[in-house]
Amino acid sequence: MAMVFCRACAKEIHETAPTCPQCGANQQLTIAATNGAGSPWLAILSLVLGVICVLSLFDNSEWDRDTVFGLGTFSTAGLICGIISINQKRSGNNLAIAGVITSAITTLIFLGLSFN
Repeated sequence: MAMVFCRACAKEIHETAPTCPQCGANQQLTIAATNGAGSPWLAILSLVLGVICVLSLFDNSEWDRDTVFGLGTFSTAGLICGIISINQKRSGNNLAIAGVITSAITTLIFLGLSFN
């Protein structure tokens, strides 16, 4: 069996020792659970829906009430997905923030268009 050095006091200890006999420091590697673990699919969905709604604003054709309602639903869904992703503290937090911003702006625009 090999000898290794303590992580805290650098004294030589046996490699299977769970703690250092000199200083008592824990020698086991603990992998901290990260809050950002998981798939960023909600953040990506939020951003994609927000970008689709922003791009639809460049359409010059006349929109009927159903089109405005459908795009408003898309932007609201993007807003909700982004907020959920931010609250869950998953990876892709920056994507979720961008999705929330684009979705919120387009939601307000489509809300204004629906009252005209």
